[in-house]
Amino acid sequence: MRTITFTITRPDGFHPTAYELHTSESSAGRKSILHFNVLDDGTMVMLAHVHGNSDRMRRLIGQNPDVIDYSVSDEGDGTGLMYLHSQLPDSMRGILRPLDEHEVFFESIEYISEEEIRVTMIGETNEVLQRALAEIPDEINITVERIGVYSPGTSDLTGLLTDRQQEILDIAMELGYYENPRRSTHGEIAERVGIDASTVSEHMRKIEARAFAFLA
Repeated sequence: MRTITFTITRPDGFHPTAYELHTSESSAGRKSILHFNVLDDGTMVMLAHVHGNSDRMRRLIGQNPDVIDYSVSDEGDGTGLMYLHSQLPDSMRGILRPLDEHEVFFESIEYISEEEIRVTMIGETNEVLQRALAEIPDEINITVERIGVYSPGTSDLTGLLTDRQQEILDIAMELGYYENPRRSTHGEIAERVGIDASTVSEHMRKIEARAFAFLA
């Protein structure tokens, strides 16, 4: 597997609410994105470790008309988990949607400023990554910062999950398991995966235990 990190600059800016969530008061920084995916219907889901004022985060997210559903947990020490399901803003659709149509995965998306973001993504080969980048419209300025071998570590939750656990987490996110109220059950996830609900329950317990150990 290969990884590439690049910055994208748009003079007209990206999403102001997302940028505010990356400020020092309520940050969802580079290493805190635990899961990110663009769904078949064009919406996006994200699970992230956040720190800062949880009430402010809820207020900022709640006033965004693109948001379909969200939840922000508060662990009592200024940190928590944020689940977000939203429409892709126009400023991001032309970037993330073409990338997601290729065999690449987003490891992180970091807002550097209102006009610039840093994206790290993973693909099987350099050629796959290059084809994905070629889909980004020419008017968007891209600067490649790093290309190399992907070596998942403890700073990345994906590196702590088995392939089966990652598959179950992906399906759980897609089916709205982490939405409030929940839109799916262990049984529905099990049906998609093709295993027993009790096995899904055990996998989910391990996934959540590893996620919270990762955040500790």
